[in-house]
Formats: sequence, structure tokens, C-alpha cells
Amino acid sequence: MTDPTQQTKKNDHYLAAQVTEVVRNTLKNLVQKELLAWPDIYSTEFWHVVHENGYDEIILKKTKPPTVPSQMLEGFLEQTDQILDGVKDTVSSFASDAKEHVNSTSAGLKSLEQKVQHDQEIKGEIKQLQEYNKALSVHISQAEKELMEQADFINGLQNRLRIDHLTGLNNRRALETDLKKEIAKARRYQFPLSIIMIDIDHFKDVNDSYGYRIGNNVLQKLADILRNAVREVDGVYRYGGENYVILIPHTNCQDGMTLAERLRKRVARHVFTVKQKGHRLTVKASLGVAELNLEDTVDSLLIRTDKALYKAKTSGRNRVVGLCGKNSQSDIT
Repeated sequence: MTDPTQQTKKNDHYLAAQVTEVVRNTLKNLVQKELLAWPDIYSTEFWHVVHENGYDEIILKKTKPPTVPSQMLEGFLEQTDQILDGVKDTVSSFASDAKEHVNSTSAGLKSLEQKVQHDQEIKGEIKQLQEYNKALSVHISQAEKELMEQADFINGLQNRLRIDHLTGLNNRRALETDLKKEIAKARRYQFPLSIIMIDIDHFKDVNDSYGYRIGNNVLQKLADILRNAVREVDGVYRYGGENYVILIPHTNCQDGMTLAERLRKRVARHVFTVKQKGHRLTVKASLGVAELNLEDTVDSLLIRTDKALYKAKTSGRNRVVGLCGKNSQSDIT
């Protein structure tokens, strides 16, 4: 008598093998067709392989189409940074060398044509070579254009992964990448670097009282307020939920607190539009500030700024707290 448990395991192993085969063929097709493994593209190709191999009944009953995890896509696009730079350099170098070679060949053919003016057969062959050379020049320019367009397309995908789609600000992933670069520059050129962390006070009450649509409008408007209040060299990021971060290079902690206080007042006096008669919605915010020190990493600087924000929250909200040194604390109400 067959053990039901063993039979189930056997069936599961068989299904796993079938799905693995579909996934393997899907990825193979994507590579052969020169497609990016974007979720909708991957899903379409997956089901194409399922139908092509007659796995419809098994797959549809037992499983959903696997998608490419966002982490895999982000990892792929992160790894293309240096590759893209190398591709663009290679394309530019190749195109430049090839064009120089084509121009040199054209000059040589023209000189040779003048020397054999009376030999019509050779002149005809030279003319043909000149036409080939001209066509080659066109192909080189077209190849250069297409390769650069492909590199720009991948670069565009990278940029899309940096954007928070609700507010249009850069997101947490972008902050961590940019902060790492800014820390390196601050240390190399020995200029101060501070960050401000901002959190809307009692934001849950806004969502509970007015709904998530109004809550989203508040988040979007706050993004506009912050974006319009900082310098071009500063970076504004949505860190998550109702939490924002401003990256301010060439700024020490005290000056960062001055900016934070200006932002706190600007947020507090803004009246948000609510399409309900008699309702005037205002929100307040707590802000924490910290400055880069010699021992800081990206994580330690963010953690210290978060601690400053936490102190602002626990000491009454609607205030600015700065951790401006290893053991120091400043407070602006």
C-alpha cells in the first residue's frame, strides 16, 4: 500500500521539477530575446513557456506564476552602474577610433584616385571602396546611437527605482546611496555634513479623521514644502511613511538646526485644503538633526539622527532636537 505522505512528497517533487524547468526555459528565452527580466515581461514569457510545453493543467492547479523579486531587479540595476560607464566609454572610444579610421581610408582613396586618373577599371574599384567606406561610416554612427540609447534606457530604469511614486521625492534606497557618496566627499574635502529627519506628529489621526486620500495629499504637499525650502545642493528624501530626510552638505549641526526650525514653522503654519465645509487642516512636525563625525558610517549617522528625532517626539513634539556632538544635545521649541 502506498503511503499518502510519500505520494504527496513525490507529487510535490514532480511539480517542483516542472516549475523549475519552466523557469529555466523562461530565463533562457529572456536572454535569447534580449529582454530585461521586468515582472510583467517575465510573467508573459513564463506563461508562454507553460503553454508551449503543455504544462497548463499542472501549473494552473498548483501554483501561481513566479515573479522576479524587486530585490533581484534592484540588485541587477545597481550592478549596472559601473558596467554602463564602461559601455559608454568603450562605445565612445570605438566610435571615435572607427570614424578616424574611416576618414583616413577616405583620404587615402581620394589620393589614390588622383594617381590613377587614366585607369578606369581601378578608378571604378576605388569608387566602390569609397561607397563601402561611406556606408561603414553610417553604420558606425547608427551603432553608436543605438548602444547609447540602450545604456540610457537602463540608466532610466535605475532612476525610476530611486523615486518615491507618491511624492516624487527620492526614496530610502536613493538616500543610502547618496549619503554614502556625500560622506566620502565630506571626508575627502573636509567640509561639514548634516542631515535632518522629519516626522509628522500624530499623522495617524489625519488618516483616521479624513481618510487616506487626504493623508496622501498632506504627504505630497509636505514634500513640496521641503523641496521648495532647501538649496539645490541639498537632497530631500521620503524615508518611509510620514518620515522624511534632508541631506545638507557643507552645513554644520547648528546651521542644520536653524534650517530645521525654519521648516518646522513653515509646516505648522500651512493650511491644507480639505474638501469638507468648515474643516481647516494643519499639521505639526518633529525634527532631529545630526552632523557627520569621524567614526560615522551611513547607518550610524542615520541612527543618531533618528535618536534626535525620537527625543523631539518624546519631549513634547513640534520641536527640533539636535545631537551635535558625541554627547551633546540641543533643543529648539
